[in-house]
Amino acid sequence: MANKLQPLSHLSQGSKAIVHHFGGGKNLSKRLLVLGFTKGVEVTVQQNSGFGPVIVLIRDSRIALGRGEAKKVMVEKNNYE
Repeated sequence: MANKLQPLSHLSQGSKAIVHHFGGGKNLSKRLLVLGFTKGVEVTVQQNSGFGPVIVLIRDSRIALGRGEAKKVMVEKNNYE
């Protein structure tokens, strides 16, 4: 059974997921690509308090995304955490 996609902003601290795609305009897409958000890469949520930035570990780097940006990154949660 396939996992459902959800926004990165909905994951709790410690969750791991695989980037599927992201929405938004060209500027956001370029920013996310430069930060290492590409299809198939794993992200680990290090901080998500429900408000403020979402901090993730991706490609051995800590990245802080604004809540609006994190809502546009669609991920598939890993079930084998």
